[in-house]
Amino acid sequence: MTEQQIRDGYEQLDSALAPPPDAQDRVATRVRARRRNRRATLAGVAALGVVAAGGAAVLMSGGDEPTDRIVATEPPAGSTLTLTRPDGSTYTFPDVTVSCEPPMEQGTEPGRTPPGRIWLSSPMVTEGEAVKQGETAEGAEPELQQPFIYFEGILAKLQGDRTFTLPVDGPGDSDSYPLILFVADTEGSETGNEVSSASGGSGTVRVLRAECEPTPVLELEVAGTLGSEEGLASLDVAGTVR
Repeated sequence: MTEQQIRDGYEQLDSALAPPPDAQDRVATRVRARRRNRRATLAGVAALGVVAAGGAAVLMSGGDEPTDRIVATEPPAGSTLTLTRPDGSTYTFPDVTVSCEPPMEQGTEPGRTPPGRIWLSSPMVTEGEAVKQGETAEGAEPELQQPFIYFEGILAKLQGDRTFTLPVDGPGDSDSYPLILFVADTEGSETGNEVSSASGGSGTVRVLRAECEPTPVLELEVAGTLGSEEGLASLDVAGTVR
């Protein structure tokens, strides 16, 4: 049994004793679970798949008590990021927020995310209600009503106007990747489609600027195709964030 499998086992035990997660945490769990699945052993993948099917929060820590930590966020950045499907239909993400705290964990106890990272995410709309940073949709299920985009990067690996060629993967597990770009689409199947920068594809992600001090700043240029994590069609993502 690998160290990762042992860690996942303890996280599963913790989650079994935790209260049901809200919609935000459930979607965040899916993002993190799929990232880890790509680097897990066959047995680890099977175990995580069973847990994910049961709707348990495996890879996120949570808590009932609010945190007093200050959350560093920046008002919505100017974004032209646009998703293009194989049928030619598009969806644009003009409203994105840059943060130096995990956007899915605000208002809960600190999670297991390593420090020194920067995030970008669009509003998450479930059951007709927008779920932004620091908000929750009480009792909502995690079925998205509109596409959702999520970026996470390691600050130290994004410095100096870096251009990354897709797919961005390894070596090591997903926590070591310099960046992850993830899109959950509402089209593609009955449950939608999920694509990421680590699941195949082509093109580039250029990081012109990534800073957390004195305020979060993230400038991106994306022109590529993200591979599906559902075995469905790849999706094109292009545009800028300034």
